[in-house]
Amino acid sequence: MTDRGKIITIYTVVGILSVGVLATSFWIRGSRDNRFGSPIADKIGGDVAEDFGSLEKDLFLTNQDSREVKLSELKNKVWVATNFFATCPYCLETASEDLKSLYQEFSSDPDFHMVSISIDPATDGLEQLQEYARVMGAESGNWWFLRGEEKAIHDYLEKEMGFMKVVRNQVPPAKNRFSHDRALLVFDGWKCVKKRDLQFARTQGEKVRDRYFQDVRKSILKSLARRDSPTTGNP
Repeated sequence: MTDRGKIITIYTVVGILSVGVLATSFWIRGSRDNRFGSPIADKIGGDVAEDFGSLEKDLFLTNQDSREVKLSELKNKVWVATNFFATCPYCLETASEDLKSLYQEFSSDPDFHMVSISIDPATDGLEQLQEYARVMGAESGNWWFLRGEEKAIHDYLEKEMGFMKVVRNQVPPAKNRFSHDRALLVFDGWKCVKKRDLQFARTQGEKVRDRYFQDVRKSILKSLARRDSPTTGNP
Protein backbone atom coordinates (compact mmCIF):
# COMPACT_ATOMS: atom_id res chain seq x y z
CA MET A 1 0.00 0.00 0.00
CA THR A 2 1.31 3.44 -0.92
CA ASP A 3 1.77 6.21 1.66
CA ARG A 4 -1.22 8.01 0.16
CA GLY A 5 -3.32 4.88 0.51
CA LYS A 6 -2.27 4.48 4.14
CA ILE A 7 -3.24 8.09 4.92
CA ILE A 8 -6.65 7.64 3.27
CA THR A 9 -7.22 4.44 5.23
CA ILE A 10 -6.29 6.13 8.53
CA TYR A 11 -8.63 9.06 7.91
CA THR A 12 -11.42 6.68 6.90
CA VAL A 13 -11.04 4.69 10.13
CA VAL A 14 -10.92 7.88 12.23
CA GLY A 15 -14.04 9.15 10.50
CA ILE A 16 -15.94 5.94 11.17
CA LEU A 17 -14.88 5.95 14.83
CA SER A 18 -15.92 9.60 15.20
CA VAL A 19 -19.36 8.89 13.79
CA GLY A 20 -19.69 5.98 16.20
CA VAL A 21 -18.74 8.12 19.20
CA LEU A 22 -21.20 10.87 18.20
CA ALA A 23 -24.00 8.35 17.65
CA THR A 24 -23.36 6.80 21.07
CA SER A 25 -23.35 10.25 22.70
CA PHE A 26 -26.66 11.21 21.15
CA TRP A 27 -28.18 7.86 22.14
CA ILE A 28 -27.11 8.29 25.78
CA ARG A 29 -28.40 11.87 25.84
CA GLY A 30 -31.68 10.80 24.26
CA SER A 31 -32.14 8.01 26.79
CA ARG A 32 -31.58 10.39 29.69
CA ASP A 33 -33.93 12.98 28.18
CA ASN A 34 -36.63 10.34 27.78
CA ARG A 35 -36.23 9.38 31.44
CA PHE A 36 -35.97 12.77 33.10
CA GLY A 37 -37.45 15.02 30.44
CA SER A 38 -35.58 17.71 28.53
CA PRO A 39 -36.54 21.06 30.03
CA ILE A 40 -36.35 23.88 27.53
CA ALA A 41 -35.58 27.42 28.62
CA ASP A 42 -34.22 29.75 25.98
CA LYS A 43 -33.89 32.57 28.48
CA ILE A 44 -33.72 32.93 32.23
CA GLY A 45 -37.16 32.51 33.72
CA GLY A 46 -38.60 31.24 30.44
CA ASP A 47 -41.14 28.46 30.12
CA VAL A 48 -39.94 25.04 31.14
CA ALA A 49 -41.38 21.72 30.02
CA GLU A 50 -43.64 20.25 32.67
CA ASP A 51 -42.67 16.61 32.25
CA PHE A 52 -39.40 15.68 33.91
CA GLY A 53 -40.03 11.96 34.08
CA SER A 54 -41.45 9.71 36.76
CA LEU A 55 -39.90 7.82 39.63
CA GLU A 56 -39.61 4.09 39.14
CA LYS A 57 -37.96 2.88 42.35
CA ASP A 58 -38.80 3.50 45.98
CA LEU A 59 -36.45 4.84 48.67
CA PHE A 60 -36.56 3.92 52.35
CA LEU A 61 -35.27 6.55 54.80
CA THR A 62 -35.63 7.77 58.39
CA ASN A 63 -37.32 11.07 59.23
CA GLN A 64 -36.72 13.54 62.05
CA ASP A 65 -39.01 11.54 64.35
CA SER A 66 -36.82 8.47 63.87
CA ARG A 67 -39.65 6.87 61.89
CA GLU A 68 -38.83 4.75 58.87
CA VAL A 69 -40.65 6.12 55.83
CA LYS A 70 -40.69 5.45 52.11
CA LEU A 71 -41.22 7.92 49.30
CA SER A 72 -44.01 5.81 47.84
CA GLU A 73 -46.14 6.97 50.78
CA LEU A 74 -46.40 10.24 48.83
CA LYS A 75 -47.82 8.74 45.62
CA ASN A 76 -51.16 10.43 46.28
CA LYS A 77 -49.63 13.77 47.28
CA VAL A 78 -48.29 16.88 45.62
CA TRP A 79 -44.84 17.20 47.12
CA VAL A 80 -41.71 19.30 46.96
CA ALA A 81 -38.27 17.67 47.17
CA THR A 82 -34.82 19.12 47.80
CA ASN A 83 -31.48 17.77 48.96
CA PHE A 84 -29.34 19.51 51.56
CA PHE A 85 -26.78 19.15 54.32
CA ALA A 86 -27.24 20.96 57.60
CA THR A 87 -23.92 22.84 57.59
CA CYS A 88 -24.44 24.26 54.09
CA PRO A 89 -25.23 28.00 54.35
CA TYR A 90 -26.83 28.06 50.90
CA CYS A 91 -29.21 25.22 51.80
CA LEU A 92 -30.35 27.15 54.85
CA GLU A 93 -30.92 30.26 52.72
CA THR A 94 -33.07 28.29 50.29
CA ALA A 95 -35.03 26.66 53.12
CA SER A 96 -35.63 29.82 55.09
CA GLU A 97 -36.63 32.01 52.15
CA ASP A 98 -38.17 29.67 49.60
CA LEU A 99 -39.17 26.36 51.14
CA LYS A 100 -40.49 28.00 54.28
CA SER A 101 -42.66 30.33 52.19
CA LEU A 102 -44.12 27.41 50.24
CA TYR A 103 -44.71 25.48 53.44
CA GLN A 104 -46.51 28.38 55.10
CA GLU A 105 -48.76 28.76 52.07
CA PHE A 106 -49.63 25.13 51.37
CA SER A 107 -49.09 23.15 54.59
CA SER A 108 -52.78 23.33 55.56
CA ASP A 109 -53.70 21.32 52.44
CA PRO A 110 -53.77 17.58 53.31
CA ASP A 111 -52.62 16.73 49.79
CA PHE A 112 -49.38 18.73 50.13
CA HIS A 113 -46.08 17.47 51.52
CA MET A 114 -42.40 18.50 51.58
CA VAL A 115 -39.25 16.37 51.63
CA SER A 116 -35.67 17.45 52.41
CA ILE A 117 -33.09 14.67 51.98
CA SER A 118 -29.67 14.97 53.63
CA ILE A 119 -26.71 14.16 51.40
CA ASP A 120 -24.45 14.06 54.49
CA PRO A 121 -26.14 11.51 56.79
CA ALA A 122 -22.88 10.78 58.62
CA THR A 123 -22.99 14.33 60.03
CA ASP A 124 -26.72 14.98 59.91
CA GLY A 125 -27.97 12.74 62.70
CA LEU A 126 -31.48 12.81 64.11
CA GLU A 127 -30.60 15.68 66.43
CA GLN A 128 -29.48 17.84 63.51
CA LEU A 129 -32.59 16.98 61.51
CA GLN A 130 -34.84 17.81 64.45
CA GLU A 131 -33.14 21.16 64.96
CA TYR A 132 -33.39 21.98 61.26
CA ALA A 133 -37.08 21.13 61.30
CA ARG A 134 -37.60 23.28 64.41
CA VAL A 135 -35.95 26.29 62.77
CA MET A 136 -38.15 25.84 59.69
CA GLY A 137 -41.30 25.49 61.80
CA ALA A 138 -41.91 22.14 60.13
CA GLU A 139 -44.25 19.42 61.34
CA SER A 140 -43.14 15.85 60.65
CA GLY A 141 -46.64 15.03 59.41
CA ASN A 142 -46.12 17.06 56.23
CA TRP A 143 -42.42 17.96 56.03
CA TRP A 144 -39.87 15.18 56.32
CA PHE A 145 -36.19 15.78 56.96
CA LEU A 146 -34.61 12.51 55.93
CA ARG A 147 -31.40 10.54 56.30
CA GLY A 148 -30.24 7.11 55.23
CA GLU A 149 -27.29 5.30 53.67
CA GLU A 150 -25.13 7.87 51.87
CA LYS A 151 -24.38 6.01 48.63
CA ALA A 152 -27.98 4.87 48.21
CA ILE A 153 -29.16 8.46 48.65
CA HIS A 154 -26.62 9.93 46.23
CA ASP A 155 -27.45 7.30 43.59
CA TYR A 156 -31.20 7.81 43.99
CA LEU A 157 -30.97 11.59 43.77
CA GLU A 158 -29.00 11.37 40.54
CA LYS A 159 -30.41 8.31 38.79
CA GLU A 160 -34.04 8.37 39.93
CA MET A 161 -34.81 12.02 40.66
CA GLY A 162 -32.59 13.58 38.01
CA PHE A 163 -30.54 15.81 40.30
CA MET A 164 -26.94 16.51 39.28
CA LYS A 165 -24.32 14.21 40.77
CA VAL A 166 -23.30 14.92 44.37
CA VAL A 167 -19.56 15.63 44.53
CA ARG A 168 -17.51 15.41 47.71
CA ASN A 169 -15.04 18.31 47.75
CA GLN A 170 -11.53 17.61 48.99
CA VAL A 171 -10.72 21.21 49.85
CA PRO A 172 -11.82 22.88 53.12
CA PRO A 173 -13.75 24.65 54.57
CA ALA A 174 -15.83 21.75 55.83
CA LYS A 175 -19.12 23.60 55.27
CA ASN A 176 -18.49 23.39 51.53
CA ARG A 177 -17.45 19.73 51.50
CA PHE A 178 -20.22 18.85 49.03
CA SER A 179 -21.13 20.34 45.68
CA HIS A 180 -24.72 19.43 44.87
CA ASP A 181 -27.82 20.38 42.95
CA ARG A 182 -29.78 22.95 44.98
CA ALA A 183 -32.79 22.88 42.68
CA LEU A 184 -36.32 22.30 43.90
CA LEU A 185 -38.49 19.55 42.41
CA VAL A 186 -42.30 19.47 42.39
CA PHE A 187 -43.89 16.02 42.18
CA ASP A 188 -47.50 15.30 41.32
CA GLY A 189 -47.71 11.80 42.70
CA TRP A 190 -44.80 9.88 41.20
CA LYS A 191 -44.31 12.31 38.31
CA CYS A 192 -41.92 15.26 38.45
CA VAL A 193 -43.70 18.27 36.94
CA LYS A 194 -41.31 21.10 37.74
CA LYS A 195 -37.62 21.70 38.45
CA ARG A 196 -36.39 25.15 39.39
CA ASP A 197 -33.07 26.33 40.82
CA LEU A 198 -34.11 29.29 42.94
CA GLN A 199 -30.55 29.82 44.18
CA PHE A 200 -29.37 30.34 40.61
CA ALA A 201 -32.36 32.57 39.89
CA ARG A 202 -31.46 34.74 42.87
CA THR A 203 -28.03 35.44 41.34
CA GLN A 204 -29.82 36.84 38.28
CA GLY A 205 -31.74 39.40 40.29
CA GLU A 206 -34.88 39.58 42.41
CA LYS A 207 -37.22 39.78 39.42
CA VAL A 208 -35.89 36.53 38.00
CA ARG A 209 -36.01 34.85 41.41
CA ASP A 210 -39.63 35.93 41.87
CA ARG A 211 -40.49 34.67 38.41
CA TYR A 212 -39.01 31.26 39.20
CA PHE A 213 -40.73 31.16 42.58
CA GLN A 214 -44.12 32.03 41.11
CA ASP A 215 -43.59 29.32 38.49
CA VAL A 216 -43.15 26.79 41.31
CA ARG A 217 -46.26 28.07 43.10
CA LYS A 218 -48.36 27.79 39.95
CA SER A 219 -47.17 24.24 39.40
CA ILE A 220 -48.19 23.28 42.95
CA LEU A 221 -51.54 25.05 42.66
CA LYS A 222 -52.26 23.36 39.34
CA SER A 223 -51.53 19.90 40.74
CA LEU A 224 -53.56 20.50 43.90
CA ALA A 225 -56.49 21.84 41.86
CA ARG A 226 -56.46 18.68 39.76
CA ARG A 227 -56.97 16.66 42.94
CA ASP A 228 -59.91 18.83 43.94
CA SER A 229 -61.58 18.41 40.57
CA PRO A 230 -64.60 16.05 40.75
CA THR A 231 -63.86 14.85 37.21
CA THR A 232 -60.26 13.82 37.78
CA GLY A 233 -59.97 12.78 41.40
CA ASN A 234 -56.73 11.43 42.85
CA PRO A 235 -54.33 9.59 40.56
